[in-house]
Amino acid sequence: MRKILFLVFLIGLSSCDDGDLQIEQVDFDASKIESCPGLADPTQTTFFFKIDQDEALLLNLAGGLINNATSEPGTLASTIPEPSNLIYRFFSGNVTSAYFCDAIPPLEPSVVKENLATAGNISIDTKVDTLTAETKDYRHTISITDLSLKNDKGEQLTDLSTLVYGDLITKPKNSAKLEVPFSNYSDILPTACSIAPVDGTIRLFKVINDEFIALNVATTDNMFLNEATDSIPRNLDLMDKEVFTYTVFDSLANNDLACAATYGDDLKSWRFVSTAGNLKVETVASAPDANGSITYTHTITLENMVLTSKAGGANINLAAIPSVGFGTYVTIQ
Repeated sequence: MRKILFLVFLIGLSSCDDGDLQIEQVDFDASKIESCPGLADPTQTTFFFKIDQDEALLLNLAGGLINNATSEPGTLASTIPEPSNLIYRFFSGNVTSAYFCDAIPPLEPSVVKENLATAGNISIDTKVDTLTAETKDYRHTISITDLSLKNDKGEQLTDLSTLVYGDLITKPKNSAKLEVPFSNYSDILPTACSIAPVDGTIRLFKVINDEFIALNVATTDNMFLNEATDSIPRNLDLMDKEVFTYTVFDSLANNDLACAATYGDDLKSWRFVSTAGNLKVETVASAPDANGSITYTHTITLENMVLTSKAGGANINLAAIPSVGFGTYVTIQ
């Protein structure tokens, strides 16, 4: 109740000619962000609330702003009162989530009054929070700036601070645990690093948003020879070899990161590496072109691959993946 009395006291003492009133901040820092259960896809949630005893801060967020992908700064944004809106509601007693989520809300407590937000800018910052054996967890931080609320007397209450509304966590499957593992990479062609991070190797990679997959193949393994394999593919045993890597960052990934030997201390990353399985390469040669050049198309497949995470000093092995198509790599002679 002290926050309510504080607002009323300030309203009584205000001598602003324009009727506007500035307060230090709307304080729900100790309250967790909540939403009603039931949606199969949590990213479709648009109604959120925070409860502090007999008060609640309700946010109706515009759709399409919660996505399971790391965001570019400033790209996930909305405005108040449209298309998003915010309500600061006061109750006659302590309120629970049942009031907002039950099909038939309880009769008590009742609403005493509410302040409607008349202005504000919402931003959502989304990045990876952690990578587990099953999921890639995202943290969606919702912040509000330049927030103005109108009370039942028509007076404006302005919060000049940045209100961190809260963090929403979503837990989609990681790429290795999709129904078809790494199928999200199927339409992306492999790219070769111009300078391999390890001497004497070829690194091929594919990047999606905040992650990449890569192959690190020693040139001495002769997997990409300019020779057709005909009916006998080339094979490489992956036992205890980190040939395939699956790397996730808490920021956007790019080609430079995919080709880097190490990462800066300010960048958090997680990695799974191959520790068993087979790398198969089938090579087809084209007819010579007008200049006599021959194009060799190498089709790459990983079979019965076991991935291991060594994060935190403890090895975590995933179940063997029967087959992962890495795509084609082209060389010309």
